[in-house]
Amino acid sequence: MTQLKRVLHFQGRMGKGGAETFMMNAYRNIDRSKYQFDFVIYEEFADVRPYHDEIAALGGKIFVVPNPNKHPLRYINTVSKLLQENQVDVVHNEIFFGGGLNLWLAARAGVKKRIAHSHATSDGKGNRFPYSVVRPIFNNLMMKYATDFIGCSDEAGIGLFGKEQPFVMLPNGIDLDRYRNVPVTKAEMHAQLGIPTDAFVIGHIGRFEEQKNHRLLLKIVQHILKKHPNTYLLSVGAGSLEAEIHGLAKELKIEDHVLFLGEREDIAELLKAMDVFLLPSLYEGLPIVAVEAQAANVKLVLSTEVSKDTVLSENVRFVPLDAELDRWEAEIMGDPQGNRPKPEMEAFDMLKTAKALEKIYDATEGTA
Repeated sequence: MTQLKRVLHFQGRMGKGGAETFMMNAYRNIDRSKYQFDFVIYEEFADVRPYHDEIAALGGKIFVVPNPNKHPLRYINTVSKLLQENQVDVVHNEIFFGGGLNLWLAARAGVKKRIAHSHATSDGKGNRFPYSVVRPIFNNLMMKYATDFIGCSDEAGIGLFGKEQPFVMLPNGIDLDRYRNVPVTKAEMHAQLGIPTDAFVIGHIGRFEEQKNHRLLLKIVQHILKKHPNTYLLSVGAGSLEAEIHGLAKELKIEDHVLFLGEREDIAELLKAMDVFLLPSLYEGLPIVAVEAQAANVKLVLSTEVSKDTVLSENVRFVPLDAELDRWEAEIMGDPQGNRPKPEMEAFDMLKTAKALEKIYDATEGTA
């Protein structure tokens, strides 16, 4: 009988972010008679629990550790002890900034398979002190101690590993049928949400953090409302900037046209209500929400900081972050509306992604 392999994921938190959602999708579809997932999260996110009960039900463990940005020595000691006292066959690091530290600790503990996985094109820390000082140290540790390198897109892989390091491009897989076959109409969703049947609906799904650029999102909606007063924004997510962004909607006098829906499970149904999915992010790898929107045949308008590998359908528009608001309006409101997937979408079937992960976990040598 094949021994069960335990894969320890360094995530930092298990909220509704893209990387966490991707890994939960993988967890549900991987062969759990062969692989079991465990997760490392930081103390301040111990109460962010949308997946905790499901992880426990699937047989996984959640290890709560100090935040290395605040308590580096406590973190090193806690993680070292964790790696020594628990079965860990594979370490799978999905933390962009500082992930090299985790891979070094895993190597020191004797873990043979150590994966560096990039989900973004940038760590978002900028060149501020002390990030500019420690970033090269962490990156050197990552390049030295990773046995395998994965990117969710070409740009995400190059953004973390550089142009010279080979890596596996692993699509952010989803349950495609879940988004293609939604048993509800747009009119029914509008009625549930309390917005006019003939409203033009812009959708956004993302954590309330700097990366997602909610300030620009609201300014774009304010600008569009001047000419198109029957426009509404559906904003799905939670995060540290939530109160600030709610306040900005009131300041811009658009609160009656913005529905802050919090974290939701019915994403496929909410996409049915949208005419355009808008993502003006400061940086992204290949966002799962954009894959979901395209599977649901929703038009996409993205910032040029989102990976071009995101294009899996015929109606995807890119706009520079410094473009005039008129440009954003033209791309959002202009024809054509609707969308059709390209054949490339089929590579994002989660069952295929899970099988690709299994091959990586089983390989005796790294991908480099």
